[in-house]
Amino acid sequence: MADDHSALADVLGARRTSNAAAASELALMDDYVHGRTACASPWDTGVTEKDLYSSAICELAAAMSSTFAAIHNKLQMWRQLRPLVRSSFINGSLDKDRVKTIHDHLLHARPETVVAIEAEVLKAAGEMAPGTLGREIDRLLIEADAEWDRAVRKRAARTEKRIRVRRRARGLSSLTTVMTDGEADEQLSRIDAEVTRLHPEDPRSDDQRRGDAQTALMRGETLVCECSTCLTSRGDVAIPETAEPQPPGATETSTASSESAPQGPVRPIRQLPPDATPPEDTAPPDDAPRSRPGGGTLIERWRTIVESNPLAVHALHPDGHGGMTVPPPGALSYKPSRALATQIRADHPYCLHPGCDVPSDRCDLDHIVEFDRQNPERGGWTIPTNIGPRCRLHHNLKTRKLWRTELLPEGVLHIVDPLGRHYFTAPTL
Repeated sequence: MADDHSALADVLGARRTSNAAAASELALMDDYVHGRTACASPWDTGVTEKDLYSSAICELAAAMSSTFAAIHNKLQMWRQLRPLVRSSFINGSLDKDRVKTIHDHLLHARPETVVAIEAEVLKAAGEMAPGTLGREIDRLLIEADAEWDRAVRKRAARTEKRIRVRRRARGLSSLTTVMTDGEADEQLSRIDAEVTRLHPEDPRSDDQRRGDAQTALMRGETLVCECSTCLTSRGDVAIPETAEPQPPGATETSTASSESAPQGPVRPIRQLPPDATPPEDTAPPDDAPRSRPGGGTLIERWRTIVESNPLAVHALHPDGHGGMTVPPPGALSYKPSRALATQIRADHPYCLHPGCDVPSDRCDLDHIVEFDRQNPERGGWTIPTNIGPRCRLHHNLKTRKLWRTELLPEGVLHIVDPLGRHYFTAPTL
């Protein structure tokens, strides 16, 4: 028993050390940004303190493989922490999740209200998980300042709704929606109503059923049961998810024998009429191996090449002319044509800056080699190899000459930060 107590004490000690290290990281990030913004001189260069702040956050984001929004939000949270909360974070009593919960739920509360409930909040933080802690803070706020709480909830319901998409592996995405509690409960009720209509024999898991129900509701459809009885009545054929491909020349056969019925989860395959044309996405994938000369990853090879001779010209087309001597139609116009803009956004779904996840349809279309308005034929042309999506933040940093960009062979984008560190963005597959 004594050994168990000692082992638990070691775990808690390690946790306090980890919490204190997280606080130290935020403090060092704050010091870094203060140092990088201390030399602003807009009367000399046109670069403002805001530009330097944005660049410093981007420098941290690139170095930490994060995003501008994530680093900016962490830094603002650190700067806005109440002294007692910050002290508890620094000494390891509070972890980052609870600190963020306290910050988010107390944000914009009246200072006198925060002072009145701060001791109770810290006591609750030592005993509650982040989700429960957030609800407890809301309860304390309602008791201490019900009028403010009603006003802030009404404002949040109007101004803080949003949808975010996160691309995941294997062709899946997460769609995160921020809505009011009532709206969330209403949507969950609709999903549950769809799921309860399914037969118990439906082979999908609870999560799969709810996910399919959400998709059906989004399309204005009804969730379809996939049990064997329903599949048969609809004329669908069920095949095992793990069915292995047949050898070349083999013919596909099916049987209704119960002895050979597939076991476990199955997916329905809609039978097509004899004269129907299969959809395009049923074509077999291109499995031909794609080799890259020189071995290694694109990023590894180009980092070695660039860092071994950083002063050399590595750009595929340093003049921004795409290897052409005569500008094609539209190349000397600053604004790309609608067709070119559509093509660029299709080829590059996100901002070209490393780690930036702003969708290209919300980005500017920026010239990699700067367009010369006085002499368009001399500057970078408006062509596919010299145009790319860049969000307004990263576009401005490039325009201010704080960050440099060049397109390397094989479609690799090379970006250099104000400290001379090199970053590379691989081409979109």
